[in-house]
Amino acid sequence: MESAGKRRLRVLFLSQRFLYPMDTGGKIRTGKLLEKLKDLFEITLISNVDARNDVPHLTRMRTLCSDFIAVPWRDAPKRSPRFYLRALGGVCSRYPITVLNDYSRELEAAVLRARERRHYDVLVCDFLQSALNFARVAGFPTLLFQHNVESVLAQRYFASARGPVAKAFWRSQLAKMERFEREACQGFTGVVTVSAVDKAILEERFGARNVFAIPTGVDTQYFAPETAELKEHSLVFAGSMDWLPNEDAVLFFADEILGRITQHLPSVKLTVVGRNPSRALLRRMRRHPEIDVVGAVDDIRPFIRRNAVYVIPLRIGSGTRIKVYEAMSMGKAIVSTSVGVEGLPVTTGRHLVIADRPTEFAAAVVELLRDHEARRELEVAARGFVERNFSWERAAVAFADACRKVAATTPPVREDRAHVWAATERV
Repeated sequence: MESAGKRRLRVLFLSQRFLYPMDTGGKIRTGKLLEKLKDLFEITLISNVDARNDVPHLTRMRTLCSDFIAVPWRDAPKRSPRFYLRALGGVCSRYPITVLNDYSRELEAAVLRARERRHYDVLVCDFLQSALNFARVAGFPTLLFQHNVESVLAQRYFASARGPVAKAFWRSQLAKMERFEREACQGFTGVVTVSAVDKAILEERFGARNVFAIPTGVDTQYFAPETAELKEHSLVFAGSMDWLPNEDAVLFFADEILGRITQHLPSVKLTVVGRNPSRALLRRMRRHPEIDVVGAVDDIRPFIRRNAVYVIPLRIGSGTRIKVYEAMSMGKAIVSTSVGVEGLPVTTGRHLVIADRPTEFAAAVVELLRDHEARRELEVAARGFVERNFSWERAAVAFADACRKVAATTPPVREDRAHVWAATERV
């Protein structure tokens, strides 16, 4: 019999999130990896499909897999009444709200049917939040793809929360997430992380075994430097604005950093690019005419290209930010907090500038906007570093190696999960 290390594996891959359009970091990472893994493995992909938004993109799924199983789904938009009703209903559950949001009986049933109809060498769950859909999968090699350490995110949400109600909510979510993350890490045969930092956290904090760290990739041909006329004293930040850490980053910049920059460069402008900015954020930005929130765009590259410095003022986060390598690949000078580049093998002063305090962040931005030579040195170094070391091909090879090792590993004996059914029956 051929070993798993030499033959073309059959992989069942659950991505609760429909991957097109690839407009978030997680969807980009998963989508680009699947594009490359399709050449190495025979992949069956299962995803929720929202008839209102996803059906026009269904034909594109053939670029990601050999077989696609669509599960009908109607998403609750963030900040919608339905979203808040679901959140309220999950407050009393033993599971974090984000985990309950990604669970559905239909999705779980699709996984179980696919597993019964065909032999798969390994079953992959994309994102911890979807892991509840794997609760009844036993006796098969399983791999959990952790884009973030979710309990680290919850801890940072809790630390940044304001007011007793928000503090109490995030304290509760943190405790639930830590428990769930520990159970998931020990219940899957293997775990993939996106950095060595995350790998160490899961091993030391949760006793995870068979943990594999893969690099973050970038399409260096698509995100390539091009000559463009730069706007004077211009900055850019990009990210999905319906993700709380990105919204917090913009507010942090507006409240703590912007004024320190305008003391030296009154004409400075920041362009914020990303889908679904909240009404609250847009209202807050009316106080800051220096900040232009443009929302979703079809192509982010022109916005990165024509602004002089890329800023990443993140205070909350985990995993790695694909936006960092995209900006570096385009030859942009970057000023970031430590959280913004966490888990990436970059060096401050060489590839970009890392500054955590508002005064230091503002000073770094002012210096790069004024000193074109220093900025150019960072731009050249950033592009060369990414071009030499990072690609989706390399990331996919590392992920494929993890799949092969997990496929050859005896799955752990799962504990009695009877409590899962009581919880999910109410979802």
